[in-house]
Amino acid sequence: MNIKSPKKLDLSPTSTQQQSNMMTSLQHRIDVAKAKHDHRLLKLLRNERTQLKSRWRQAPSLTLQMPRLAQLWQRMARSITSRTQLSIERRITAKGEEWWHVADPRSGKTFNAESFGVAMHWIEQNRLGH
Repeated sequence: MNIKSPKKLDLSPTSTQQQSNMMTSLQHRIDVAKAKHDHRLLKLLRNERTQLKSRWRQAPSLTLQMPRLAQLWQRMARSITSRTQLSIERRITAKGEEWWHVADPRSGKTFNAESFGVAMHWIEQNRLGH
């Protein structure tokens, strides 16, 4: 019989920041799924969040508080700046494909491009971000 012992959690600052980034990204994906009313994806993302949180509960409380504080700060900063600024975000699909998401909150326009160059061309063509 093969019984695996639970892995020790990495409590380094780098790991803590990585966990914070993962949760911030996950929350963004949940927000997008909610906005698109994609209930199937929303259920999967919520399950993923539950799994991550249960894994982190094994760590000391300070390790949990740091990612939460970082997440809160990042969310506040993103909320303040994202209302007026053009954003371009690199995304990787589950298949490992790279694509770029452009959003301009002033005009309400969004665009998904297969490359950074295509995304920049679309921004220039639509005279966004000025």
